Amino acid sequence: MSAPGRHVLYFALHPPADAAAAAHRRLEALRARVGLTARAIAASRLHVSLHPLGAFRRPPGAVVEKAAGVVEGLAARPFVISFNRIGAWPSGASPWPVTLWGDEGVIGADALQASLHRALVRAAMASRREARITPHMTLAYDRGHAPETLVEPVSWRVTEFVLVHAVHGEGRYDIVGRFPLSG
Repeated sequence: MSAPGRHVLYFALHPPADAAAAAHRRLEALRARVGLTARAIAASRLHVSLHPLGAFRRPPGAVVEKAAGVVEGLAARPFVISFNRIGAWPSGASPWPVTLWGDEGVIGADALQASLHRALVRAAMASRREARITPHMTLAYDRGHAPETLVEPVSWRVTEFVLVHAVHGEGRYDIVGRFPLSG
């Protein structure tokens, strides 16, 4: 999602407080085992990206309104998401994202992501070529390399997805829309 603009807009899943706390416990256990030193991302900012909408030079008010209208009432059922692996996410140079990701436990997120993409394509808000995002939750960025490790799953029942407006360089992360799953 890096582009010339500072205002970044995307759809995501936001974990409830108990799942965020469990994710932080998995990070602390890994930190103790492999010597990571980076601070954890605040629980209020933890998320699972579903679909980018773009980066903008100014606040994207009109895009927010259009995107909300496109996905309002999207037919999708609630599901359980479950992450059973933690480690450094392959992203190039250090500092590496330390993330949680899953095996079969992300099937519902994959299906929601595909539904979102189809709706955005119909509204001319996304290219026909789907941007493939592997469901994961970044917990920290660390210079130490964390090996992939199986962990007790971090799971929650997903009953909504959110629209996030982040302002890079200002540390702002605002949820500007909530959309219940009800299919």
